[in-house]
Amino acid sequence: MRTFLSRFTDRLPARAAPASRSEPTAADATRTLDGILRAAIADPASDVHFEPKEDGLLVRFRLDGEMHDYVRLPLAQREPLLARVKIFGGMDITEKRLPQDGRAKLTEAGTRIHLRLSSLPTVHGESLVLRLLDQTMPVKTFAELGFAPEQAGALHAAITGPAGLIFLTGPNGSGKTTTLHSALHALDTQARAISTLEDPVEYEFEKIRQTEIREKIGLTFAAGLRALLRQNPDVMLVGETRDGETAQLAIRAALTGHLVFSTLHTNDALAAVPRLRDLGVEPFLLAAALRLVAAQRLVRRLCPECKAPHPEKTRLADQYACPGGEFMRPVGCPVCRGRGYRGRLGLHEVIPAERFLPLIAANAPMAELHALRAREGFPTLLRRGVELAAAGATSLEEVLRVL
Repeated sequence: MRTFLSRFTDRLPARAAPASRSEPTAADATRTLDGILRAAIADPASDVHFEPKEDGLLVRFRLDGEMHDYVRLPLAQREPLLARVKIFGGMDITEKRLPQDGRAKLTEAGTRIHLRLSSLPTVHGESLVLRLLDQTMPVKTFAELGFAPEQAGALHAAITGPAGLIFLTGPNGSGKTTTLHSALHALDTQARAISTLEDPVEYEFEKIRQTEIREKIGLTFAAGLRALLRQNPDVMLVGETRDGETAQLAIRAALTGHLVFSTLHTNDALAAVPRLRDLGVEPFLLAAALRLVAAQRLVRRLCPECKAPHPEKTRLADQYACPGGEFMRPVGCPVCRGRGYRGRLGLHEVIPAERFLPLIAANAPMAELHALRAREGFPTLLRRGVELAAAGATSLEEVLRVL
């Protein structure tokens, strides 16, 4: 049976037969990569890391946000396999001194997988990372993503409004892009013109115009947003607000009748306010444009087949003010491959901006914003995590590890 990588074999230049079978061939490298990708898709892994070592190549998978060793290959297989990965991603195999990006698509058992590749020189050779995205996965609702009912209601009210700025914050890998695409999916694409600027485009939609950022040729978020404003969309998604120019353009778009979604890298939702100030946004303009800000993290979900009551669940329920909390702990079984966890779920902090606008316009210190959040009863990420741990969905140790 032909492997789903076999079509790339013909791209290699012809070479003489090896002197002995101990020398890997191009076909050997193709079979090895094929097996690694099949295993990654089956697990499923979100990333595959090829890490060169002095004596060989270490292949690691990121499973539910944590790294796990998959296989260590001998030195003789290191360079042929790395070259095969680069060919697969459309990268230059002769360039080993500079970082490169690549991409590829494949289909396995009816599942369409989009791969984003990245290379980086290290002391023992090129490190390669493949990020896998299952494009056949259906877009989830806010409830399926883990938003509490009141949080989902506030988010839905903001995204169905006529105009304004909505920010989602969190570190890389926290699921911000997935949440933003769920928001787009909830909109009426028939009645609204919707456009996105993404790096890269991960989910494709039928009636949404999607543009991929290409910084090497000058198509940055700021340049794309300037062009997009001339096309007069109703809704715009800006994958990330990285600089002052992008922030200023997003504010201007929100103030001129557009609904704008974007992301920031901050520790919590309210930290988006000083971050935007640092980018040069005037407080009175931010107060006029901002509609909602949310923060997000991902925690591992306890395996339902083997989780067990925490031996100190009564003490934990008292300590964290969760009467009747069913705190659970991981155990490990064949279903979860001994890890005690299977899959992930989201922790969210959602803050509608309306009550905070006077403080934002007055450039109030963060202490006042935090005090108002406490008075209004908006749960923090930590409180939401404790609630999920008390419900037995994840462990308290996992929540504290992430937060």
